Amino acid sequence: MPGQPISKAAEPSPLKYWALIAFESMGAGALAITLAFAVVLVAVGIYVQIIWPLTDWDLVSVSLDPYYSQIVVAIVFIFLTGTAVGFWFVSGAAWQTRKQTPATRGIAAGRRVSRTHF
Repeated sequence: MPGQPISKAAEPSPLKYWALIAFESMGAGALAITLAFAVVLVAVGIYVQIIWPLTDWDLVSVSLDPYYSQIVVAIVFIFLTGTAVGFWFVSGAAWQTRKQTPATRGIAAGRRVSRTHF
């Protein structure tokens, strides 16, 4: 109805707020793993299209079993790195203002600065 004030939604509790931030950050970690798998699939596709027809080496004798622990560590590292980067962006730390440089500290607050002089 016209004339009635619009009420704002209540702010979420700090626990809920940080849980949402953490959940969105983990989504960025999952996206990082998805992108890493996509890169691996592209590399395998290039191998299958170029190397294999030229050499007839189909990698039958290659086994990834000895590298299982390194692969798991790499996947966990990619997930944690993606989550940390996601947290940095989602929490707003990436968008915070920078410290003033010595050149801008000496400028008075109300004084206009010409854009032609740096």
